[in-house]
Amino acid sequence: MQSLLILLAPALFAASVYIILGRIILLVDGEQYSLIPQRHLTKIFVTGDVISFLTQCCGGGIQAAGSLSLLHAGEKIIIVGLFLQIAFFGFFIVLASLFHIRVSKVHPKSSSNTVRRDSKSRFLYSHRRLHSGPCDRSSAADIHQLPWQRHMFALYIVSALIMVRSIFRIIEYLQGNNGYLLRHEVFLYIFDALLMFMVMVLFNWVHPSEITDYYQNRLFASPTCEPLNELRGKYLGKTDDGTNDN
Repeated sequence: MQSLLILLAPALFAASVYIILGRIILLVDGEQYSLIPQRHLTKIFVTGDVISFLTQCCGGGIQAAGSLSLLHAGEKIIIVGLFLQIAFFGFFIVLASLFHIRVSKVHPKSSSNTVRRDSKSRFLYSHRRLHSGPCDRSSAADIHQLPWQRHMFALYIVSALIMVRSIFRIIEYLQGNNGYLLRHEVFLYIFDALLMFMVMVLFNWVHPSEITDYYQNRLFASPTCEPLNELRGKYLGKTDDGTNDN
């Protein structure tokens, strides 16, 4: 059970990464640049994560039965779950990269649009949005005053750390119970514990709540902007009359 909990925990980090990309898409109003619509993106990848999670749980449960044959069978099932996790996560990284490239091409960055992300610049940005037109969509200047690229690069680093950890786990299980990696505990600390600790530190340094705060400020600054409110309704699961879809 102890090894199973260590094995499954990073799947929750992966689910957080999917949600972060969805919020970045909402923040820059860039759903048209994503291969998968934002309203389906989190559901699809979290579903893939759940399938991988349950597969690994099943393998771990079979291993706990105790017999040697069930131990080997459980290892194979866990390996399948890890491959599923890598497949979904690899596709997610490709999707995120394509989204980033497309938005960057449409909104090229220039030095004149660079603004410090301190409290004063946030106030000036909100002030300008409050005094702009009712549906002033994000221009190149607006987008580059938002911290979306900072969070995209944090997302890439976290994704790379999770991917390296998953590949390490696959190699570990492929080598079997008597494998070199499993017999030397130091590799577990380096390629699992340390990498996941770095993910936690990075998420606390570049906290995802900043994306939500900026997105909420945009909505409140432009309360009559129908496209933004429509996206907000999709994100919150509400219809035009204010009722829940459910």
